[in-house]
Amino acid sequence: MNFETLEQKLYELTDSEKRYQKKEYLDYRQSSSSVYIDNTEVFQFYMKDMIRGSNNSQYHIRKQSRFAPVPDHITDVIELNYIYHGKCTHYVNGKKITLSEGDLILIDTQATHKVDSTDYADIIISINIEQNFFKKHFFNHLQNQSALTKFLFQAISDTNNHNQFLLFHCKESQNLKLLFQQLLFEVFEPKFLDEDYKNHLLQLIFLELIRSFSIESNLINQNSHKKQLTLEILAYIEDNYTHATLDSCALQFGYNASYFSSLVKEYTGETFIKLLQKKRLESTLPALLHSKSSIRDIALEAGFSNLNHYYSLFRKSYGMTPATYRQEQNSID
Repeated sequence: MNFETLEQKLYELTDSEKRYQKKEYLDYRQSSSSVYIDNTEVFQFYMKDMIRGSNNSQYHIRKQSRFAPVPDHITDVIELNYIYHGKCTHYVNGKKITLSEGDLILIDTQATHKVDSTDYADIIISINIEQNFFKKHFFNHLQNQSALTKFLFQAISDTNNHNQFLLFHCKESQNLKLLFQQLLFEVFEPKFLDEDYKNHLLQLIFLELIRSFSIESNLINQNSHKKQLTLEILAYIEDNYTHATLDSCALQFGYNASYFSSLVKEYTGETFIKLLQKKRLESTLPALLHSKSSIRDIALEAGFSNLNHYYSLFRKSYGMTPATYRQEQNSID
């Protein structure tokens, strides 16, 4: 396949497009479930089932059908739309966004999203990507702090804020268009090792976005997200302090441990280890005052494996040893 053949393939009318030209539109109420968000009916598209049913990869690449609108919907995967030719009008979380050739929009799972009907000249490449793709193929190799990596880290996390999107204005990038063309070659005419080849091309597309482009972001209410995630981290420590580790906590929230460590520091002003030690120390106070257990047993039960370390931290925090604290507090009572 060459570039000319690819163009012809992209402009060919699919069976769906032929029906849409006749105004024979899909009845989404029969094919999809729906929920109400802000008094608006929003359809739930379960794309993971479609992805896993069609191939062994963690994404699905297709040309978006022309001549028909797509109603408000949310998905269970990350949605990427690239304007290969023409233009397209999207509405994300109620915000009207007009995309032109070369633009790319990345939409998280809980962002409500609808698309106006497009014309013959409007070619949009749509890629639905499971979150695990990024865990497997992306984050072990990249730890920078771009808006895109922050978006992706949040998108694959277990927190509740998934109504974000990123808009990239990429019209001048020949590299990005070439990468999409190479990706489409493999879609239309797969060759030996095509899945590996497509995996690497997708990684290169995201690396190109990180490296080269200005971004319009609606990372919805960052302060709200920061506050919520902070509370969730503290709650996890509260419930699991006796056995929690940085790795286990990072895994719980769906983050790489190194990135999660920096995130905790940024959001709370303290390192994860300090937060954990503080909670473990605090948990020993009631036992010191209201039980006859040995200090060693109290420290072990709180999660301290090194008694000397416990004594050192206690003295630094309270200005005395655990034994002195127990004695003084009991004498006051």
